[in-house]
Amino acid sequence: MNAALPRRRILLLHNEPAQILVLTEALEKAGFHVLEGTLPDLAIHELVHDPPCLILAAEGTGGQSVETLARNLRHDAFLGRLPLIVFVRESRINDINWGELVVDDFITIPFRTEDVVHRVRLCLNRLTRSLDASPLTRLPGNTTILFETTARIESGQPFALAYVDIDNFKSFNDRYGYGRGDEVLIVTCRILTTVVGEFAGSEGFVGHVGGDDFVFMSRPDTIDAICQTVINRFDLVIPDFYDREDRHMGFINSFDRRGNKEQFPMMSLSIAVVTNERYPIAHPGDVSKIASELKKRAKLLKGSVYVKDQRDVPRDSSGPL
Repeated sequence: MNAALPRRRILLLHNEPAQILVLTEALEKAGFHVLEGTLPDLAIHELVHDPPCLILAAEGTGGQSVETLARNLRHDAFLGRLPLIVFVRESRINDINWGELVVDDFITIPFRTEDVVHRVRLCLNRLTRSLDASPLTRLPGNTTILFETTARIESGQPFALAYVDIDNFKSFNDRYGYGRGDEVLIVTCRILTTVVGEFAGSEGFVGHVGGDDFVFMSRPDTIDAICQTVINRFDLVIPDFYDREDRHMGFINSFDRRGNKEQFPMMSLSIAVVTNERYPIAHPGDVSKIASELKKRAKLLKGSVYVKDQRDVPRDSSGPL
């Protein structure tokens, strides 16, 4: 056993102090670290930096039925992406519509604490086998992004999808190292999930393509506010990641991809926004093609910007271009 490995964190949502104590003791003994609280009081911005690997939620927490509890958790932009196990009274088992309840597993009450530990481990093992999420940000990866994009296209409803690229990230990594670069990615994740949650609620989606590339989705009528707020918050915090001298100069000295010494401005965001408001989108590949063109345009501009495709194409057109 490697004592240096961090203990995986479990978020426990429960009303009964005696049960919290029993469950915490059993899970801590099994090598987990337990955080307990209630939905309204959770500091999500703190959880994002060191996210839980799983949520255990008991029916009755906050006076909510298991259906309401699961729905509220799934609608949260950050917590909704974590695996969820619920505690349910045995008398309620046959009353629940398990086809609609979006949970990963359930444990009946009363329970044996050793069974809880086993079910947690089994759930996490399943998650590991099917893991699509980024190991750093815990955001959904490319498979889920493709699935979500396809679902929105097939729904026929208006949607907006934004590709986010962090400009000058490579030069920052070269100058300060991957550790500080990872901190930038985590903060970017925190900003995106928070802002998308604020403006889009349950209709929002945030994914991590990889490296310094992210994706988020919302309704078209909220996309401008999301983009501008993300840019404002990113530009506000990003200077703090630079050493004082570099911050005062407003740039860093590093090397380009050919090995030539060059001055690189502070990191900024280039956001390319694609929507199906003005023309039909039939395939995720159409989204990628348009976004790629827009991102090139955005990168020609200074500072953090977002660029939307403004072309008008008749709704009966054979394609987006």
